[in-house]
Amino acid sequence: MIPPFVTALIVIYFIRDQFEFSSISRISFWIIPGLTLYQFFNTIKWSSLNIVIIVALLLFAAAIGYYQASYTKIRLEETSNTFFRDQNGQEVPIYKKVVTAQGGRHYLYGWLIVLLVQIFIEALYLHEIITPLKIWDVFLEEVMADLFSFSRFVGNSHTSWIIWALTSFTSFSYTFWIAHMSPLAQQKLFKKDKFVRIAAEDSHKTK
Repeated sequence: MIPPFVTALIVIYFIRDQFEFSSISRISFWIIPGLTLYQFFNTIKWSSLNIVIIVALLLFAAAIGYYQASYTKIRLEETSNTFFRDQNGQEVPIYKKVVTAQGGRHYLYGWLIVLLVQIFIEALYLHEIITPLKIWDVFLEEVMADLFSFSRFVGNSHTSWIIWALTSFTSFSYTFWIAHMSPLAQQKLFKKDKFVRIAAEDSHKTK
């Protein structure tokens, strides 16, 4: 049981993190969604009803991903933690280009909508008993999964194919919309950091 004070700090950090620029990582944008997709295929039992549910989840994920990506800010940062000395003995910094993203409040809104849909699915489809404590537990689990991606695969949470599908589809949707809307994000996610200088997109809002 996590102490309430620690829980409050985790939630505050999670909210603040959405307003900070953080590097676009292939682990969070490709590997984690890929693992959840694997879990989806590994647990689903194919039927006509489940196919209809999958189509509905895909449409929902596409809409949420578009909404979140539309308000995400992308920028190219040049950071340096090393240098060399030129022929005059002057220090010349060596810059590393990093593509960063800031989700902001609209990302949080989309995240909360997905959370509500997950709770609805657990009540309607999985016949879970929904109580305030259950809602809080689901909320905290998703916060932890967003901050520490691999925690999603620890323990017995998210054992149903439909929850894995919701998680995977919404994650991949956000990835593809970000790449579609931002040339910088596309370079990072698809072209192995071969950057083209796009001065107009520095601190650009992808909409």
